[in-house]
Amino acid sequence: MLGYLATIGWEVYALDLRAVAGQGATPPLGAMTFADLLAVAAEALDAMTQPAVVLGHGLGGLIALKLAEIRPLKAAVALGPLVPGCANPLTSGWSKLPALWLGRPLAPPRGRTLFEFLFDVEPFQRPAMVNALVPDAARAAREVSSGRIDFATRPDMPPRLVIAGEVDTFAPAQKVAAFAQSIGAAAAIARGRGHWLIGGRAMERTVGEAHRFLVRSLGQDLLLLFPDEWKVKPGGDPQ
Repeated sequence: MLGYLATIGWEVYALDLRAVAGQGATPPLGAMTFADLLAVAAEALDAMTQPAVVLGHGLGGLIALKLAEIRPLKAAVALGPLVPGCANPLTSGWSKLPALWLGRPLAPPRGRTLFEFLFDVEPFQRPAMVNALVPDAARAAREVSSGRIDFATRPDMPPRLVIAGEVDTFAPAQKVAAFAQSIGAAAAIARGRGHWLIGGRAMERTVGEAHRFLVRSLGQDLLLLFPDEWKVKPGGDPQ
């Protein structure tokens, strides 16, 4: 996705929130909380010379939305964000309990869960994508699924967009739309798409929808033309 954004003229920086795990005062990966991940992302933004548009996927989508509350962003876009207070296949099941309760790294999905996770990835790309998956912060994921992360609805918030896949089993479209509405964000549904909105067949339309939203919100200087296949209604009600 980074390469694609760069080709359409964006200046792009990728932040690996896991890379600092266990360094200095930062806890090990499995024990990192949502607040720990947020602090890493906020520190990176503080090093930039001007407000940024922040995009995140899954748990990173919630980080993007939370950054909009505490930093002067231009806008925030969450792609398939995990829904606070809702269990999902990434954190459900007996095999996940040791990581969730003991603060160990949360293993990447396997079996059917893995297939659904990479639903939109092109078949020739799947082996590489499977090998690229890495463990994640179990404690932060547990905080989200248990509903311990709150989001503000202040009127001074920057533009925020939440994009959900129509057949996403990790972040179900109806729950994502309801979450977006509860925080006053716009919502869009990617028809026929699953959770993997940042690559494969879904990526171009995902970026196109995000770009159109930014143009409407921030000005015509961001305008690029994409097929108008999706609709967005402010307040989180997908059309």
